[in-house]
Amino acid sequence: MAILPILTAPHPVLSAQARKVEDSEFGAELQTLCEDMAETMYDAPGVGLAAPQIGDGRRVIVIDSGETPGSGLLHLCNPEIVERSKETITWAETCLSVPDLEVKVSRHKRVRLTWRSPLGEPKEQVFENFEAVIVQHEIDHLLGTVLLDRVSRFRRSRYLQQLKKRERAAAMA
Repeated sequence: MAILPILTAPHPVLSAQARKVEDSEFGAELQTLCEDMAETMYDAPGVGLAAPQIGDGRRVIVIDSGETPGSGLLHLCNPEIVERSKETITWAETCLSVPDLEVKVSRHKRVRLTWRSPLGEPKEQVFENFEAVIVQHEIDHLLGTVLLDRVSRFRRSRYLQQLKKRERAAAMA
């Protein structure tokens, strides 16, 4: 297993829509990618990671909302939301690809997802509350949306200016 570099906004890969995993891509290699993504997520530390965040343009996410690392780990390939509750929940979200930014986001309180495992088995599950927030956040990444896209133009501009300032300071150190 390997810890992979996480891309940060405004990297162009993060703005692109991810493509579906093809039938021929399911198997041991995809399983290894998911394991590497999980290790990267835990190291960050985070509770979810989408393949575009590590530069892979496929519809793959890993999440873990369990009490201890690994206790709630799921590998989701080609996840699709097939049902959403009308009731919403607002959560202060953070993102591994947008460090040092917290945004209150309103999400569906309950979602039903279908997906395939890395080996190709079909799966389905209902996610509620915090887990629903995680999967919706990660699916946003597959659609080319990052947390920075959910803030005002002013706040986005300010964040990007601060990012450049930190990068210049790091380069000078």
